[in-house]
Amino acid sequence: MRPADHAAQILRDAGCRGWVHARRVDDPAGDIGLDPDDLVPIASVYKVAVALVWALDADAGALDPREPLSLRPSGRTPGPTGLSILTDDVVLSSRDLVRLALTLSDNAAADHVLDLVGGAARVSEVLAGLGHDIVVRGGTRHSLAVGQEETGTPDEASYMRALADIHHDVVTSQYDPALATSASARTLTGLLADLWGRRVVPGEHGDVVRGAMSQQVWSHRLRSGVPHDDVDVAGKTGTLGTLRHEIGVITFPDEVPIAVAVLTRSARPERHLPVVDAAIGAAAAAVVHPLRTPL
Repeated sequence: MRPADHAAQILRDAGCRGWVHARRVDDPAGDIGLDPDDLVPIASVYKVAVALVWALDADAGALDPREPLSLRPSGRTPGPTGLSILTDDVVLSSRDLVRLALTLSDNAAADHVLDLVGGAARVSEVLAGLGHDIVVRGGTRHSLAVGQEETGTPDEASYMRALADIHHDVVTSQYDPALATSASARTLTGLLADLWGRRVVPGEHGDVVRGAMSQQVWSHRLRSGVPHDDVDVAGKTGTLGTLRHEIGVITFPDEVPIAVAVLTRSARPERHLPVVDAAIGAAAAAVVHPLRTPL
């Protein structure tokens, strides 16, 4: 069975539609994909794109990554991790905000960084200049505001419950690639190749992004497919309702790093679907292993 067909079967058996792409970071040829050019809403995966623009600005001296920033709780984007769950004032540098956005998928930290680099329109412009077709329509704050208005829910927690309701088919524009921040699986692996190939951000600020992704706390998706201590999995998840994604770079010892993106939409809306999380790891393994190459 071809690797892409194997990945499709894994995802189908888990009850979800999938879009997959894998490539070596040093060479786009010989890649493996499952509908890799379809646009898909990417949820929190967008935080990698924001972090890349932050690294470019830091490299150019447009911002000081060490400058202390006073962050008040008023207006702080809600979410399940990091600054989003804190109630007091916090002082952090922007490079530590990037670390929180990538390691914990901290919504508040990511939105602070997005504001710092000039907002969604500028991020989209910078990405387009690098050849990446990712239109960032707003951060998590924007996505939540739109979704809450569409579902008639008063806050983030009730919006998440509405999306997970098995008794109602909840519709939101955040599932529509024409209206939400979206990208193809191929575009996302190209973004990762730029980061790991060090063509775009070769220095210390790129290292902040790469290092934070290697320290991501979530191990239930990509990492579940390569559960080996000597394999580095640098990833970023994205989750919203029926959307479950992870993109990342998998590096086996003494081998060329491989960028992979597995994007899914499940048939069931429950918040916890471990079978889909595991399928993301298994699908990634199916397309990554055939591409392994010694350095």
